[in-house]
Amino acid sequence: MFKKCWLFILCFLVFSSTQVNADITLKFNGFVADEANLLPENVENDLNMTLWDLQKKSGADLVVVTLPSLNGRTVEDVALDIGRSYKLGAVGKNNGMVYLTALNERRMRIEQGIGLEDKISVKKLENIMNNDILPYYKQNDYEKGIRRGTYVLAETIAQAEGVTIKQQGVCPAPSNSSSSETPIPWWFWPFIIIMGIFSPRSRRFSSSSFGGFGGGGGFGGSGCSGSW
Repeated sequence: MFKKCWLFILCFLVFSSTQVNADITLKFNGFVADEANLLPENVENDLNMTLWDLQKKSGADLVVVTLPSLNGRTVEDVALDIGRSYKLGAVGKNNGMVYLTALNERRMRIEQGIGLEDKISVKKLENIMNNDILPYYKQNDYEKGIRRGTYVLAETIAQAEGVTIKQQGVCPAPSNSSSSETPIPWWFWPFIIIMGIFSPRSRRFSSSSFGGFGGGGGFGGSGCSGSW
């Protein structure tokens, strides 16, 4: 009888573990898993090119994940599982980060790997969340919120890791500024048109060149959560 009880408990734990992993099976396009369909293709490309440059120069993996729902789980648990299951960050450095948005629950989480804990304070992450991301989310402008949040987080990681990255795409201005995008003077448009004709097209992120995540996965629960 005792052995049967232990067998039952063991089967339950294995089943529970399988369910947890199944809940976070994501379809990543590079560093982006837009399960809630909040981002246009060109925005995904711009973010991927920027995050790819960050990975190549520092080994850090910053992933952007949107979910339609948390399916009854907490945003903290889901973000932790993503970081650990997908082994974000370089081996030995554990410098991964998860930027998670859950649409139905109106919850978000920035989760950082243990290798970034001494380099980026939770207070810094809270400032980014409250000043750069949530103001856009409260206007239901998720695309700009995700764009700004991703670019600011990528730059924050790059500075912490002592590297300089190239940003592809436009980072929206803070939502509380007079204009969410920098205005372009009318007299500058002819130059833009000419440059668009004769300049090579913006680089495209190639999934075939993407070698996957770094293989770290060390996450201890350091980060911040918010709602809107």
